[in-house]
Amino acid sequence: MTAIVADEQQAAIPIPEVDDSLRRVIAELILDGAADGDIARVLSDAASIPADVLAGEIAIARKSPYLAGAQRLQRRLQKWSWVLQNRARLYASASNALTVPVVNGIAPARFYSDLYIGHRPAVVRGLVDHWPAREKWSLDAVAETLGDQPVQLQWDRSRDPAYESNSNRHRVKKPFSEIAARLRSHEPSNDFYVTANNRDENRDVFAPLFGDVGEIPGILKRGGAREGFIWIGPRGTITPWHHDLTNNLLVQFVGRKRVRLVASHDTPLMRNHRHCYSLWGTDDLLPGPAVGDKPTVLECTIGPGDALFLPVGWWHHVEGLDQTIGMSFTAFAWNNDFYSAYRSNDSL
Repeated sequence: MTAIVADEQQAAIPIPEVDDSLRRVIAELILDGAADGDIARVLSDAASIPADVLAGEIAIARKSPYLAGAQRLQRRLQKWSWVLQNRARLYASASNALTVPVVNGIAPARFYSDLYIGHRPAVVRGLVDHWPAREKWSLDAVAETLGDQPVQLQWDRSRDPAYESNSNRHRVKKPFSEIAARLRSHEPSNDFYVTANNRDENRDVFAPLFGDVGEIPGILKRGGAREGFIWIGPRGTITPWHHDLTNNLLVQFVGRKRVRLVASHDTPLMRNHRHCYSLWGTDDLLPGPAVGDKPTVLECTIGPGDALFLPVGWWHHVEGLDQTIGMSFTAFAWNNDFYSAYRSNDSL
């Protein structure tokens, strides 16, 4: 309903009612530490609600036991944020805080202690040099193997600013010959991409390619490489800022990718609005130390034969610098079940 105010000279004037959506905004602003006057100014500008009406609503909100409960939860979050901030400060003091190490060969025990348990990314070389895919895979070779078989991919992404979080809406099947023809263009494009989200539908058609995939003993479980995800895209593909719910090993076979990373302890700075996604755009976070409300950003480029270890919860942004073919793996030799306890799929 709409409240009515009248005087002796004027007709009744409707006044916008403070509804639950505005009350939620009031509560969020209070929890963010806004003063009463600031809250009133924000809402009066947005909804043209008289000051006395807003003042009454703000007073009611501040006395609400529901808000008191929310404030108690907020204090818990502030404590957890403090712990993460301490970790970020300690990490920033390390001499290699702004670099992604490059390791030429690594024993499984060191991989486990330094990277997996150490929760540190690294570019590792020499892990897949013995795989037939290193020599055999190219766009032409894959196109010859797959022919006109239908392959599922993400399509028509350019029209959707939220193409990654809406990836299910962009799934289509196309003959791989049509995809390959488009991949041969030298023009950059972020409009189409064969990604991990398409793995289940493509399992049978990609089966011949897995004959060229070997083992990474002691790092992936036996046969774990055959549980991998294939990525095929043009130059210019972008996977926007997000984090994974498992540790990942990203291996490149054709072309180069530029990867930017933000440590999991900087999650409070990542504008994480929903599930594992960030509101930061491609050009918002550049490599370098933390500045203002922006986190420390690391950057590396991976090319054919490189494997990038991505620790669970680390944020990353991936851009194809060339036409690319790669794989990612999660079937490690060690426990990698971090998603079973995950409860934050909805808005945050």
